[in-house]
Amino acid sequence: MCNEMVWIGFEERIEVSSGGMMASIKAYLNETRRPIYSAMLVLPFFLIYHTGTFFLKTTFVNGADAMIMRLLSALSVHSIFASALVLLGCFVVWQIRTRSSWKVDSGKLILLYLESLAFALFLFMIFGWLLVHFSRPAAGGRVQGVLEKLVLYCGAGIYEELVFRAFLLGALLLLFGRLLKFGKNAAAIWATVVGALLFSLFHYVGAGSDHFALSSFAQRALGGLYFSVLFVTRGFGVTAASHALYDILVGLILA
Repeated sequence: MCNEMVWIGFEERIEVSSGGMMASIKAYLNETRRPIYSAMLVLPFFLIYHTGTFFLKTTFVNGADAMIMRLLSALSVHSIFASALVLLGCFVVWQIRTRSSWKVDSGKLILLYLESLAFALFLFMIFGWLLVHFSRPAAGGRVQGVLEKLVLYCGAGIYEELVFRAFLLGALLLLFGRLLKFGKNAAAIWATVVGALLFSLFHYVGAGSDHFALSSFAQRALGGLYFSVLFVTRGFGVTAASHALYDILVGLILA
């Protein structure tokens, strides 16, 4: 009887400990989806990209960044920082709409960086080695230096996620869900797949783009699916940081 009581007490402590851990994880996941965490998470990549393009005076910018600038130029907005203003405006609107706190827990922010690195490493292990050794795309345009590549990879993480996940995926969900009257699950699947295909195709359009290859197109489409799932489950900041870190790993380590 005494042994049974000890064992029951031990099981109860395990259940309480497990419940507390799950509650802590849930609280972390909920809190770190606030806009301010996304803003702080992408800030280093944002600074590297924009200061890099300014001081290096490179003729290349990230393709998604260039797309935003072209659209704004049609509205008579001409500035190399036009995309930065769009990003800032999105964060401000997001913060106002959610009415979230501006406070940031530095410990949780560090965990977010580690989480983003883990997601990048996971994708890197799946696609990175195959990308280089089996289906490495033939790059177009002039050869870029290491520092210039680093700058562009940081911009890709931010602005490709802004365009293809925050804007395009949201628009496709509206298209399939509200306009075409698809069911919720069907709309999510179609939006994710179409968005991933458009994301992959984007890498073969414009000056300095890669030459088309079916294998690299398929890998990028799968990467688009991966980032879409990440965007829905963990938000913009983690997705953008993971994307930038993945590009850096592939472009600077395996190149």
